[in-house]
Formats: sequence, structure tokens, C-alpha cells
Amino acid sequence: MKLHLHNVFKLVFILPLLFISTNLLAQSDHTGEAYPTRTFAITGATIIQGPGMVVDSGTVVISDGLISAVGTDVSIPADAEVIDGTELFVYPGFIDGMSNTGATRPDQMERPDNLFTPDPPNDYAGITPEESVISQLDVAESSIENMRKLGFTISHTVPYGRMLPGSGAIILLSDKDTSYDLVLKQDASMFTQFTGAPGAYPGNTLGIMAKWRNLYTQATYNKDHETLYASNPDGIQRPPQDRALQAFYPVIDKNKPVFYHTNSMLEARRAMKLKDELDFNLVLSDLEEGWFLMDDLRDSDIKVLMSLDLPDEPKTSEDDEEKSADVIRQEQRRLEAYNQFLSQYREFNEAGISYGFSTMGTTTNSIKGNLERLVAAGLSEDAALAALTTEAAKLLGIENIAGTLETGKLGNAIVTTAPYFEEDSKIKYVFVDGDKYEYDTSRPAGGEVSDEGMEALTGTWNYTLTSPQGEQTGQWIFSNESGSLTGLMTSNDGGPDMDMNNLSFLDGTLSFDFSFDAGGQSVEIVVVGDVTGSEFSGEASVSAFNMSIPITATKVPN
Repeated sequence: MKLHLHNVFKLVFILPLLFISTNLLAQSDHTGEAYPTRTFAITGATIIQGPGMVVDSGTVVISDGLISAVGTDVSIPADAEVIDGTELFVYPGFIDGMSNTGATRPDQMERPDNLFTPDPPNDYAGITPEESVISQLDVAESSIENMRKLGFTISHTVPYGRMLPGSGAIILLSDKDTSYDLVLKQDASMFTQFTGAPGAYPGNTLGIMAKWRNLYTQATYNKDHETLYASNPDGIQRPPQDRALQAFYPVIDKNKPVFYHTNSMLEARRAMKLKDELDFNLVLSDLEEGWFLMDDLRDSDIKVLMSLDLPDEPKTSEDDEEKSADVIRQEQRRLEAYNQFLSQYREFNEAGISYGFSTMGTTTNSIKGNLERLVAAGLSEDAALAALTTEAAKLLGIENIAGTLETGKLGNAIVTTAPYFEEDSKIKYVFVDGDKYEYDTSRPAGGEVSDEGMEALTGTWNYTLTSPQGEQTGQWIFSNESGSLTGLMTSNDGGPDMDMNNLSFLDGTLSFDFSFDAGGQSVEIVVVGDVTGSEFSGEASVSAFNMSIPITATKVPN
């Protein structure tokens, strides 16, 4: 029997982990049932309560999941764990405007026999607006921990699927026992995208738009029918109970926004056309080509989530004498397009168009570097922070409980070693719903690698992990994203793909870490080893338990 990679680690590490955790708990209370304090005081820190709201040498108190005090003259509770914030910076927890964080991709419905392609079943067509992302949430999904390490404490998570996958939910990025424990607000959105059904209707963009109109119009008729029947059913045919159409009712009443996944200008304009025709609340989500739309959006009630998936900086050859005129023009156009992409975030801000950020499709290892690039391109730090906090909270309708460090709001905060948007800043603590997560700031920042090392490492490596349960194989995929090293770890046995965090490759030593769930606890696995040519040899370990297993890898020739 083969085991998925994450299951191998569970078998190797879970029993010692549970044993050690139980004994540590018993040391604080003889019953073994005591919980650590949920009261924390960060003292003497630079507190950024929100964009443009700075308190020097202040104190933040988080108690029972809420912010109970912020300021320079704050009484510290007797039961508080005191954290010396001298030379530290405290920010509100970040909010991801839209992503699949915490969700697992379900199996797609197989093509039915004798499929009637003009009218396929809703499940095959990807039309399931009555479903919720909650059914896809997995508390052990590694993206929760990976995003939390970056300072994200709340995510608007939407389901995987095709045209109409279902409702999104606003979740806390914390360690909980069940997916429902993560949910801050369910049915927060209707998520839709221009993804058609293979070989059936609606299979293209125009078909999807036509189907959207048809569903919305049918839902309006059904809703009116139900209202009329409820007021006086005498002589009226009983209305049909269609869950897919009923899912549109709160959209029709403008109680539920439509988050339309629109990367391109053309997709955004098509979504805007549907909004003009049908009059629903629209959020253009994960937008990349926004510079074409600024005039339309400036005086519109349409809301925007800008993508954090930035393009790589174009490379140019250094030998100008060998370049033809055409090559020079092409390089210049590519550079202009790149600069235009990055400058649109600043231009949106200057035009008074508010927006949050979406990390859908963005690798976690590139998020902080991308934010730094936007700031370097002219976006102010306050504007970037607003998109991560206050503007995202307003857009999601949770500004009364999140987005700033104010008394009575959720105990969501991040603590950094330097101002967040500085290149060398690291996150030392993250608080989610009042729970503290501490991170090692002594390790190199993710993506630290020399130019020669980048070239040697980039590509695909086949790894073999040798455990007492047998060999586990898969691939490491290293990429150069605008000078930052990123990596993905896959399993040949169908286990989940996992982002590599804190990637470093210096002086021939490769190191990274990833997380998995062990009995409801998130456990970090650290891989460290030496690279010689196209060969890697090292160990995967949990240092806290002094346990490790060997792992080797070989680079696949180009």
C-alpha cells in the first residue's frame, strides 16, 4: 500500500508529537487539561493601528480573542503574557480579498454517457451556485499556515469549480478542529468565472454570458412566483423548488455581491456588461489589466480586487551593438508594459478608486516581494497597507470587526522585526482570533540565493523520501520569479501540492520548510541538505523532536 507524502510524515512524527504535547501540557497543570493564557500584552512597540495611524512606544493588549486596549497609557492585565515590543512593529492582521486558501479541489464530474451537450447536467456544466466553499474547506490544508506566516489572518475563500462553483466564505486562518470553526461569515459572496464546461454548453465566454442572463432572469421569475404564492396560494400553481435558482435570490435583492473572476480587461468589461443589464452588486476580482478601466470605475459602484500575481520583470540583452532595431523596440515595449502594470496600482489610488488585494493564483513565496515591488513602483506604504487591511475589510463588509487595531475588534495582528514593506523585515508573531503563532526570525528570508545558485537550482527535481513505511517519490519544481526563488513540492501518489517556504540556497546548502496537519496541530517540516551538481542529499526533520528521515533528489535534464 502506498502512502501520500503528508501521511508518511504523520506516521513518522505523530506519535512522538502527541506524547510530547501531552507531557508539556501536564507540566503546566497536574490534570493535563490547562490551556495557555489567551491574554497578551505587546509593550513598547511601534503600533500601526491602520494606514496613517501610528503610535510610538505603545502597548497592544489582546484578551480572549479581542483587542482590549491600544495606546501609550495602558494597564497590563496580571495574567498577560508580556512580549517586549521594543524595536518591533505591530500591524493589523492582513485580509485576503479572494483566494482558494483552505479549500481543496474536488474531483470534477466525469463526462456522462450520451451527454446532451446543449443542456448538460448542472454538475457537469459547473453550475452549482447553491453549493458552499465550506464543503471544500480542510483545516489541515497547508495554504492556511502558509498564508498566516505572511501575516494574513482572514481570507475570503471561494470554491474551486467552473462557471458558478458556489458561495464564498470569510474564514479565519487559524488552527481549528473543524472547517466550521474557521468560518467568520458564510455565504459571503456568489463566485463566478469565465470557465466553461468541456465539450458542452456553456463552453465559451459568450455561452457563459448567455447562460448567466438566463439563470438570473429565470431566478427573478421564480422569486416573484414564490412571493405571490406565499401571499395567496389560491388558484396559483405551486412554484418549482430549484436550489440553483434560489441561490440567486440574495443576489437579486442585492444582499449578496457577485465576485467575478476577471483577470483581463475583456473579461472585466463582459462582467460589467452583465451588471449593467441585470443590476447586481459586482466585485471585479483578481483584476490584472485595470489601467484600461479607470475612467469607467472612477464614478461606478463596482468594487475591485487587484491581483497580487505580478509579471516578471522583462530581461534585456546587455550587448546593444548586436541588437537590431526591431529587438530594441520589442524590449522597450515589454518594459513599458511591465511598468504600466505596476504603476496602475498607484494610479488607481490617485484616481480615488479603492481596492483590496486578491492572492488567487499567486505563489505564497512571491507575495511579500510583489508588495515590495509595488511600493518601489510608487504605491505608498499607506495605500498598500489599506488594500491589505481597511479597504479589504470594507469590501467584505467586516470593517466593524477587522482591518484596524482598535479596542473591541478581533485579536488579529502581526508583529514584525522592521517596517513590513522593507525588504529585510520578518514576521515574528501572528495573532489570529487572539491565538498566538510565533516564527523563527533567525533563519534567512525566503528565496535567498545567489545568481549562480538560481541558475543551478531552477527546474524540476525528482526526489525520493525514505521512511520506515517505504519510499515516497515526487517532484520539486523551482522557479525564478523576478529574482526570487520559489518552489513547489508534489507527490507522485496524488497527495496535495505544497509550497516551499523560507527557501534558501547558499554555499551549496539548500533549505526550505513546509507544513502538514498532525492530529489537529500544524507541524513544520524542515528540509536541509547539500547540492552537488544535479544531486541533492539531506534530511527532512522536526527539530523540536530530534527526528529526521533521509531525502535525496536528482535534477531532471532540460
